[in-house]
Amino acid sequence: MPTIRRHVLRRYAAIGLLAYAASWGPLASAQSQPPVVVIDSTGFDFYSAYTVGANEWRGPTFTTGAVPTRITEITFGLSSGDPTTTAQLRLFQLDDSSELPTGTALATATLPIVTPNDGANLNANTYTAAQLGSIPSTTLLAGKKYALILSSPSGGYVGLSDNDGPSNAYTYAGGFSTSAAGYVETLDSGTTWTQNNQVTPAIKLTVVPVDDPIVVPPAAPTPVPTLGAVGLVSLVSVVGWVGLRRSRKSAV
Repeated sequence: MPTIRRHVLRRYAAIGLLAYAASWGPLASAQSQPPVVVIDSTGFDFYSAYTVGANEWRGPTFTTGAVPTRITEITFGLSSGDPTTTAQLRLFQLDDSSELPTGTALATATLPIVTPNDGANLNANTYTAAQLGSIPSTTLLAGKKYALILSSPSGGYVGLSDNDGPSNAYTYAGGFSTSAAGYVETLDSGTTWTQNNQVTPAIKLTVVPVDDPIVVPPAAPTPVPTLGAVGLVSLVSVVGWVGLRRSRKSAV
């Protein structure tokens, strides 16, 4: 009776391994796209500031582009006379009609003010994903309006630097665009909101596109990809051929 040669088994095994490797493709493409600076207003020569306090919350607004994204880095111009004072950053989604925040914050972060702005030059504070709390793990949906709102929980003085006018003087990229005159504020901790159409706050926002968002809890083990249909068929084929060879040997 004919026997199955080893090189045939090796060929089927190789097909299975190739299919297994191909199953990593979507995961890699969703996580390896380069970051993009989508909003920038940090190039002005002169900066003033609006006060941010325990009840006075302020921040820039924007509309996202054609694909979902996640925030990886934010630069703000922030002033404070006390190095122990921190700012709280909240991410809100805006109502499509009013272009004002609705509901509770989607994510938050506590920001130290390491480099206070001196009022004439922007001494920027840049915060990476590791410093942005739950914000980097929150997906910004395509074509939606959002706001990044700053406050001072302790009530200590925090100033959010701006360009001293005009409003909405941002440079956009990645399909991002304006929303709500580019700036919203509340004087009563979020009960009522208004648009500020006087100035442009200093911000540089960096995001990474996410074609197929994958949420992996920090403490969870590394996910094991599936073989996929082709790989599974190949693996079953190899197992079947091996079983057939053994049964034929036993019959002999």
